[in-house]
Amino acid sequence: MYSRDATVTAVLRFYHSIIRHPYLNSSTLTIPPRNGWPNINFPGKTNNVLDLLRHLPYLRAEKQYDQFTIHWECVPICYVDLVEDDDWQDLEKSYGLPPLPPHCVYLARAGSYLNTSLILDAETGTVIEYSVMANDITIPIEEYERLPVEERWKVHRATPVVEFFEGWRERYERLVWMLVPNPIGQPVTGRFHSRAEGRREEEVLLRGGGMEEISVEDEGGGDEEMDGLDQERYLVMERRREHVADIYNMFLRHGWPDHFDKERCRVELLELEKSKDAEERKRMDEMNPDAALFE
Repeated sequence: MYSRDATVTAVLRFYHSIIRHPYLNSSTLTIPPRNGWPNINFPGKTNNVLDLLRHLPYLRAEKQYDQFTIHWECVPICYVDLVEDDDWQDLEKSYGLPPLPPHCVYLARAGSYLNTSLILDAETGTVIEYSVMANDITIPIEEYERLPVEERWKVHRATPVVEFFEGWRERYERLVWMLVPNPIGQPVTGRFHSRAEGRREEEVLLRGGGMEEISVEDEGGGDEEMDGLDQERYLVMERRREHVADIYNMFLRHGWPDHFDKERCRVELLELEKSKDAEERKRMDEMNPDAALFE
C-alpha cells in the first residue's frame, strides 16, 4: 500500500546513510520546505506522484553537469532542478527510458544500458528495478523478449518501497556496498563497490557479526590449471577483490561506523582510486605497447 509519508521517510533514511560514506558532501542532501517544493508541477502525472515529488528530499549537485550515483552508475534524479516543462518531458527521451504511466515516476535512472533505473509506482507503493539487460525479471526471457520495449519495465522485480530502501540502507551501513570518490569525475562523480558477488552473498554478509578488517587469500589458480584467458580473468577478479578489501579496511581504520572520520577517509580513498587507475593504465600499456602510435 502506498504512503507518501512512509516513502519520504524511507528515502530520507537511505540518503542519510549514503552521505555518511566518504563520497558525497552532507550539503548535497536537500530537504524540502514544510509545504513542499513549490516549483514542482509537471504535467501528465497523478496528484499522488506530484505530491510525493514535492515532499521528497533530493541529492542536489553544486555543479551543473555533476552526476551522482547511489549504486553502480544509478543516477538519482533531482526534480527540483527540472523546473521547466521541457526538462521534464526530455528526461525519458534523453536517456532512452521507456515512458511511464501517470502513477509511476523515475526516482533514479541508469547511467548506461548496463545499469538499473528505479521506478516508483504510487498505486502499489513499490519500487521497480528496471534494466535494459533484463536483470531480475519475473517472467521467462522468451516471454520478456516478445513484449513491446515500452512494456518491459512492468515485469521487473517490484519491492515495497520501505523494504526496498531499508534493504539498500542496510547494505551501506554494513559496508556490503561502498561509495567512494571518482578521481576523474565521469561519467558519475562516485564509484560503487560491493563485497558480494550476488544477492545470496549480500544476505550472508548482512547476517554476519561485527565488522573486522579482512584479508584476501590467494585461492590458487596457477598456469597449470588454466589457459591464458582464464588465467587473466582470474587475475582481474583477484585484483578487484583485493581492491574492495582495501576500501573496506580503510573504512574500518577510520572508525566506521560509530567514530568515522569521513574527510580523512575520503582523502585516502581518493589516492587509492588514483593508484588503482594508474596501475590499470600501466597494465593496459604493457598489453598494447603500440597503442600510443595511434593516439
